[in-house]
Amino acid sequence: MLGSKWLINLFIVAFLVILTGLFLPEEYEVERSVEINAPTDKVYAAIVDLRKWEQWSTWYQMDPNAVMTYDGPDRAIGMRLRWRSDIIGRGSIEITSLQFNRQLIYSVKNPEHGITAHGELRLRPLESGTELTWSSRGNVGVNIIDRYKLLFFDNKLGKDIEVGLENIKTLVENSIG
Repeated sequence: MLGSKWLINLFIVAFLVILTGLFLPEEYEVERSVEINAPTDKVYAAIVDLRKWEQWSTWYQMDPNAVMTYDGPDRAIGMRLRWRSDIIGRGSIEITSLQFNRQLIYSVKNPEHGITAHGELRLRPLESGTELTWSSRGNVGVNIIDRYKLLFFDNKLGKDIEVGLENIKTLVENSIG
């Protein structure tokens, strides 16, 4: 008798967790900005060349032994970075849109982790330099576990973006310094 009540309660809790998960958002967008004491063209040069991402991206810091390959037109729409790693898996980033000294839009694919996302780096000239805004957005679909993960995603991905922006700031300011 006690066992059956426990089983019924467990079933009710599981049902409520699943039901709640169905109403959680499936889409996310994370955005952060930084002011960089450098002209817009210097900041743009640090982001438009995917080869330079190794110098500032937090994902490279997660696995410095990751194998990176590049293809497509250099610093142009269609330039692609592919990675292979025991830690961060396999995936790619491809530039999908550019506005010279203003904006870079890219897509990220990491099939091993079920990730397809879109990112944007926007530059805005300031009197003191450049404001760089980095945003990432995606959709986790119907996966209830991933929907629960989104509850903490702004904080987690936001920290990665903040570190990346600070790394870009340091890289660019030191290069003109």
